[in-house]
Amino acid sequence: MAVQDLLQHPDLWRAGQLRASQAFPTTPSGFAALDVHLPGNGWPEAGLMELMLETSGIGELKLLAPALQSLSHQARWIAWINPPFIPYAPALSALGIDISKILLIHPKNHEDALWALERASKSGTCSITLAWLDERRLRLKDTRRLQLAAKQGGTLSCLFRPAEASEQASMAELRLKLAPAGPIELAISIVKRRGGWPLTNLKVLMAHELKTQDMQEQLACWRQARRRHARPPQAPPLLLTPELKPVAHSDRAMH
Repeated sequence: MAVQDLLQHPDLWRAGQLRASQAFPTTPSGFAALDVHLPGNGWPEAGLMELMLETSGIGELKLLAPALQSLSHQARWIAWINPPFIPYAPALSALGIDISKILLIHPKNHEDALWALERASKSGTCSITLAWLDERRLRLKDTRRLQLAAKQGGTLSCLFRPAEASEQASMAELRLKLAPAGPIELAISIVKRRGGWPLTNLKVLMAHELKTQDMQEQLACWRQARRRHARPPQAPPLLLTPELKPVAHSDRAMH
């Protein structure tokens, strides 16, 4: 067989290319500049994905918003496990996300959070899970369990981790490192992806810059929430401001 024939064989992967195979289902990210670099041109519908960033509120939820909007119209839950802030319901609704599908889970410790994430991902009752775990206690074997659970349950399990976690091994099939690149831009480095090399410093244009009036309205809502809560959370960023009434709550759900 000639060399050129070998190079055209469908089972041969060239290191500089992303595999064109779309044998697994995906959900479009909503950002065309990013989708072309993702396997299957979107987020995996089943599997563990990691978003690694220096601090919360740089646009990580804006990045997921189009997928959340799409997935919220399924007959399954969107589970938030141990979020650092209470999701701001009006902002989520404004993005077209059905907040009646949101389930908030506040575990008491790392073990419960890991258990809840694994069970929620494996149960098949969640289209997507968003989780914040104790990084100091997260191990490689835990990411393997979470990846398997997400595959079994057909769930996109999204794990938020600090930026330095990019230097650690993980069984997640998609790993992105995020950094702010301007008021309405996000710099994305693909640390790991199925069938492709890592990619650095991809610039993605996010939503329009928040207007002053919108910021003032959100701050007013947050101040009102502070007066109503005995133990208010710390000042939150856009899409993570505290809501006045949680959509759902469970200390340990998903039996």
